[in-house]
This record gives sequence, structure tokens and C-alpha cells, in this order.
Amino acid sequence: MFNKKTYILTLLFFVLLSFKILAQEDEAPKIDTADVSTKMLMSGNYKMDSAAVYEKKKDIKKANKFYQQALIDYKKATKLNANSYDAFNKLGIAQTKVKDYKNALINFDKAILIDNTRADVFRERAMFYLAQGKVKEALQDLNFALEKNYDDAESFYQRGMIREKTEKNEQLALEDYARALEIKPNMEDVYFKRGVIYYERRKDYVLAKGEFDKVIELNSENNDAYLWRGKTKYNGGDFKGADKDLSRYLDYEPTSVEAYITRGASRINFKNNSGAVSDYDEAIKLDPKNVIAYTNRGTAKAAMKNFTGAMEDLDMAIKLKFDYSPAYLNRAAVKFATGDKKGACKDLNKADSLNNEKAYDLIQKYCKDQF
Repeated sequence: MFNKKTYILTLLFFVLLSFKILAQEDEAPKIDTADVSTKMLMSGNYKMDSAAVYEKKKDIKKANKFYQQALIDYKKATKLNANSYDAFNKLGIAQTKVKDYKNALINFDKAILIDNTRADVFRERAMFYLAQGKVKEALQDLNFALEKNYDDAESFYQRGMIREKTEKNEQLALEDYARALEIKPNMEDVYFKRGVIYYERRKDYVLAKGEFDKVIELNSENNDAYLWRGKTKYNGGDFKGADKDLSRYLDYEPTSVEAYITRGASRINFKNNSGAVSDYDEAIKLDPKNVIAYTNRGTAKAAMKNFTGAMEDLDMAIKLKFDYSPAYLNRAAVKFATGDKKGACKDLNKADSLNNEKAYDLIQKYCKDQF
């Protein structure tokens, strides 16, 4: 039997329920896509930082994993906010890292269309061009970046690197590095680059050491700085200091032939010949055809009066590289020590024919009666 009162109450219940549902929908928070885009950017930035850490550790597999994850985040960010300069710029950077150059250029250009007043996108596009060997375009973009912001330390640093490596203009490079440090005094990489220039090109070991000292002051975990400072100390005559730095480096990089050879040479100079022989043993294990290691090990053995072992090493060095004059010079010294003056003078004559500067004076002093 139809109950009018029940019907009305039921109808009222559903009406009130629908109002409640509508009220809930009206009060539901709206999604702010720009805010979500920013969160995706932050996530991508974290992954890019993680990738950079692994890249420094030379763990390319893990670095690429984080770069790929960053790409996913940045792509989402651009879809959520098509006017986000940072999203397109970061996406371009990540694509450059994974060598997706075609899309990187598209996204750098999009960032510039959104905002062409900022320096960073021009700097990053410059690095994109440089990765493709387009030096002229890279320099042009870095100049654009510095027009936008003359206090952009990174652009001075990057331009300095191009001038140093590609243009071979160390003076202009040093000027750019100096300006970068004026703006941002704690740029570890800039001190490192300057140290290498002073060491390799200017042979100024005092200035080079000062730069590597600063790198280590800023980051005592920069292992490469210990290698370079060790080489610098060796060339500057601080052989025990070189031994200390190179030992620190070898604790973390025990497969460095260069470090063993330089430390061995340092040890010869402060008469730790047995230590030098051990270093050259390790170098030869790692590189069985290393001429310098055989030559220097022969020298160390000769200093220990192991003339048989010294001759074996120097013979091997000459066998590996018949025109390596230091091996002939050092073998001549061993032959003199063992009474073989004729053989010694023959080796000195060979070293002289290879333009060894020391050989001529030794010939004049010891071998006039032999030729």
C-alpha cells in the first residue's frame, strides 16, 4: 500500500544526498598544474644532480639511469606547464647529456621563445653546440649569455675552456677564468684548469702548485688534484712532497701507471731505490710495454748495484723503443760502472745521434779516445 509520508521522506533523503554530493564536488581542491610542474622540475633536478655525482665517479651506467629518469620528469613538467622556461631548458640539458641533440635544440629554442633575457639557456645551448663540435656557435651563445648577464661565472668558465682547448689561446682563457673567480671565488674546477695551464704550458710549478692547493682546500676529496699536485711537486724538486700526494692518489686509483712512474722517479731522487723498483714493478704489471718504467727501473736497480737487473731492464726499454735516448744514456752509465767503457761510449754516441743534450758533454769528458 502506497505510503505518502514514506515516499516524501525517501525523496527528501535523496535530494539532500545529491546536494551533499554536489557540495563535495564544489569544495574539492582543483589541481594546480603549474605547481605540479614545479614539483616535477625539482624531482628532475635531484636526479640530474645524482647523475652528475655518478658521472664524476665514472660510473656511466648509473649516471645514464638518473639522466633517463630526469628526462621523464622534465617531459611531464613541460606538458603540465607549456610556458615553463625552466622545464624546457632543463629538458634540453638532459637531452644533451644523453646525446639526443635534435630534441635538445628544439627545447632550448622553446625556452628562449618563452624568455630570451636569461643567460643560462644560452650557456646550456652553447654546451650543446660544443658537444657537436660547433665551436663558433658555442662561443656565440656564450657571448649572448654574457650580454644578458655579465656576472654569469659559469659562462666565463665555459668560454675559458673553449679558448684554452679549441682556440689554444691560454691567455684569453686565463682572463676568463680570472673573471669567473672574481664573481664566484670558490669554483673548484676553475682553479684546477688554471693549475693545468701553469703546469703544462707555462712550466710554472710554483703557480701550478698554488692552484692545486686551492682545489684541495675547497675539496679534500678531489683525488685528481693530488695527482696533479704530486706531479707539480716532483717537477718543482719537492720529491718527498710528491711521494706523499701520489701515495694519496694511488690509495684511491691503484691502477694509475702515470702515478707509479712519477712516484718512482721521486723515490729515486731521495734515494728510496727499493721503493722506486716496487713502483715500476706495479707500472710494468699494468703496462708491460712501458718504456719509461723499464728505463727508470733499470736506473733504480743500478743505484742498488744490481747491474745485471739494470742491464736487463735497459735492454728491454731499447728493444721496445730503439730511438729512446734516455735508455741509451742510462745503459751507458751501467756499462761504465761495470768497466765496459767501449760499450758505454757506443751508447753515448747513439744517444747523441738521437739529440740527447747530455750525451755530447759526456762524450767529450769520457770518450774522446774511443772515436
